[in-house]
Parts: sequence; C-alpha cells; structure tokens
Amino acid sequence: MKIFVSADIEGVTGIVHWDEATRWKPDYQPFNDELMNEVKAACEGANVAGAKEILITDGHGTGRNLNFSSLPTNVKIVRSWNGHPYGMMQEIDNSFDAALMIGYHSYGSSDQNPLSHTLCDDLSFIKINGEYASEFLINAYTASLVSVPVVFVSGDMGICESINKINPNIKTVGINKGIGDSVVSIHPNLVFST
Repeated sequence: MKIFVSADIEGVTGIVHWDEATRWKPDYQPFNDELMNEVKAACEGANVAGAKEILITDGHGTGRNLNFSSLPTNVKIVRSWNGHPYGMMQEIDNSFDAALMIGYHSYGSSDQNPLSHTLCDDLSFIKINGEYASEFLINAYTASLVSVPVVFVSGDMGICESINKINPNIKTVGINKGIGDSVVSIHPNLVFST
C-alpha cells in the first residue's frame, strides 16, 4: 500500500498564534516539534495498516519544516515549492491508495481557528461554487482528480465538522477548538489515541 500525507501546522495541538507557525520566530520550535510528532504518528499508523511507501508533502509556509530524523525509513518528503499546480499535494498521482492530511485548519475568515486562512493570508477567503473553501477542500478535490481517496484528517474542530458534512466516511480527529483568538486543545499524547 502507498500512502500520501499532506502536512500543515496551523491545526496541530495547542497552536494559537502566527509566531508559533513562523520559522524565524522564537515561539516556532515547540509547534514544529508537535507537527513532527503528529506526522510521525500518522506514518506509524499507516505502516501498521500495511503501508510499504509513504510520501509526505511539507505544505506549510516555506515547505521546509519536516526532516527525516524521527520518521520511518519508508518515508520520502517533498520539501519547498517548485510552482507545481497541485501545491500542497505535489507528486500525488493514481499510484497512491489513500491520502492523509495532518495539522489542517478551517477556511479563511472562519471563526473556528485564530489561524484560519486558505492558501495565503493575503486573501480573506476563497469560494468554490459559492461555498467557503478550505485547504482541505481544495486538496481533496486535487486528490480526487487522480482518484485517491482522503481517508484521514487531523486539525481544528471547525475543519473536522465541515469534512463530516461533506463526507462522513473520512476519519477526523479534532484537536483544537477555536474561541475568538484562543483555542482549547487536547493534550499532545492524546492526539492519535482518540
């Protein structure tokens, strides 16, 4: 089995401020560590389910957040950006059996996450067919272009609720509940035990 993983940071447990999502800010490292832990747990779960090969796209910011040091040896990583039209789903094709999305967040202008945005923070929001579009929705459409089902998403409660309305067959784990500029988060040790 071959698994595709798209990783972002604004939906990992505890994150609440842009400084925690910005590489050159002092508050970044603990949340990058949490992103690594959540991606590692997803890879380990995929391997238990029978994955032989895993490709991860580092989809946050500069695309230079992930490293191999704690990941299983059957993992490959796409780092940085090359202008590929699939963006956070670069290199997905019909050879993959399933896609997982880690650290995902609510659509731009949502009140479900203080860090909500869609693709970039220069845009207030993006709509597709009159509906607010999240990065999940755009990336799920991209996966469907090559017939790869999205089977798992972790992130804020808002993105999980919207996914469950679209497709209740996708397993979601809501990690943060946004309340204005704050979040209520589950403990990091519980992220993949729920």
